[in-house]
Parts: sequence; structure tokens; C-alpha cells
Amino acid sequence: MKIFLLGSGLGGAWARAFLDKLSAASAAKLEIVVVDGMAPHDVLAALEVAPADVLVLAPQVPFANDEAPAAVSTDIVRHEAQKAILAIELARRIPRTLLLRPAEATEWPRLIAGLLGVNSSEVLALTEPVSVEVLAGAGSAALWVSPSPTPSFLRAYLVPLLAAAEHPGSVVVAWPRECFLCGDAPGEGLPATVEVAGRGRILAYGPYMPLPQGRWRATAYLGFSADIGSMPFILEADTDAGITRGFFEVKQGGIFTLELQFEVTDSFHPVEFRLVTQDSALEGLASLIEIRLEQSLSTAV
Repeated sequence: MKIFLLGSGLGGAWARAFLDKLSAASAAKLEIVVVDGMAPHDVLAALEVAPADVLVLAPQVPFANDEAPAAVSTDIVRHEAQKAILAIELARRIPRTLLLRPAEATEWPRLIAGLLGVNSSEVLALTEPVSVEVLAGAGSAALWVSPSPTPSFLRAYLVPLLAAAEHPGSVVVAWPRECFLCGDAPGEGLPATVEVAGRGRILAYGPYMPLPQGRWRATAYLGFSADIGSMPFILEADTDAGITRGFFEVKQGGIFTLELQFEVTDSFHPVEFRLVTQDSALEGLASLIEIRLEQSLSTAV
């Protein structure tokens, strides 16, 4: 039996040690592939060549307790998102998945034995207590530096990705305004409203975060001031598969939604959205409130 093990920190180390003991004591030897440390593309390529039977997902530090700290760098968020997406892609490709939840840590040995078809009584002698540090996700605090993303971004994007490995056929995340950048001040955060006055240009862009492979539906929530007049806009989704554009014209102030279908073929490639004005304008304000992203089982690849 071939097992893929994905999970960082103390939880992943415990699962690896326990699986090694189980393999040594079992009549049927287990082939254990530890995914952490491997490049995501290499993991999927290896799986395509030699399929696995079971995926074991240990808690992924630093979100071992499903909690998102407020101070975290954008690079760390992107790295954690790639790990979460790797878990989703593996769960879609491997027949059986076991998610080791911290709240069920005392049951981990029994759950693993049951999944592998091993008599639970044979496992008791091999079992080591799951430490308090594993349950608490200790050691994660040192990773959180250089504040940038807001808690709302973490809750709306990263936390749902981490949870989606349990139900990988349906993924719903959101990118709020705070994760986008301002076209008039590249590299700076997008303000609540942007002046439309001036030449046609990029008003907002970002966030350069990955999404699981497949077809997606984006719903952009956009706001415009009463003096916007008649103004054509473009919403672009830039992925590894190319650029998808949605064209729309605003004729009055208010809050509107725009839907855009696009495709992701590389799960680890950063995705960018751009809100663009097509014509010059004398006045008016625009606001990119949020982009909601949905992928269902029928659109996943």
C-alpha cells in the first residue's frame, strides 16, 4: 500500500513516526511518501507516474487550530495557500483521504489503523501519546512576521482553502479589497475608493495568489459614485491559461456585480485580476469591494 503523507510541524512528524512503526510491525509493508519539502509540481508528477492508495493529511502549521493570526506576510500566505492547494489536488486524485484533526488527536492511531485495515488492538502497543505541543500547534508563532494581509483576507481565502481538502470538489473563497493593489500607486494597498478622473488605466490589480486547477466563476462586487456618468470598464483575470476579459459599462452610481468565467491549469501559478477603465473621465469614484471565487465539482479538473 502506498501512502502520501502531507503535514508540517509536530503533527506531521508524529504521523510519520507512527506510520513507520506501523509499517515495521505490519505483514504488508507500507510505502510512505513524505510530501513536505517536495516541489508541488514534482509531487503531482510523481503521483501521475505511480498512483497512491491513501492520503494522510496531518495538521499544517501554522494553522493547526484553524486560527489565522493577524500579523502575517503576503509571501507566507502565498506559501501556505500553495500547501493547502496541494492537499486539495492530492485529495482529488487519491482514492482515500484521512484528515487528522487536532480535536481528534487521541483517536489518530485508531483512525490510521482503520484506514489501513489494521487491527486496532495491534496498534495500541505502538501508540505514543500526542503531545500538548502537537495539539496546540506550538512553534508556529515564529513564522508570523511582516504584517500585510488583513484578517478578513485570511478568513475569506486561506482558511477556506485549508478546509477544502476535506471536501475538495467544491471550493469557495473571496478576495476582499484589502488584498488588492492600487494602479495609481503601484505596490501600495488599494484604498476604499479610487478616482476615475484622467486617462484610461488600471485602477486595481492583484492579489497574485494561487487557486486550484479547473474552471472558476468570479463575481466582482463593484461600487461607483453618482457622478460616474457613462464609463466602460474591463475586468481581467490573468492566469497561466491566458487572460479572460469581461466588458461592462456603468451608466449610473450604485453597487453592481459582474461575473466572469475563467480557467486555471496550473494550481500553483499566481492569479491576477485587473480593473481597467477604457476611456478618459472628468470625474467619478470607483470601488472594488470584493471578488468572490467559486469552483464546483462539475468544473474542477
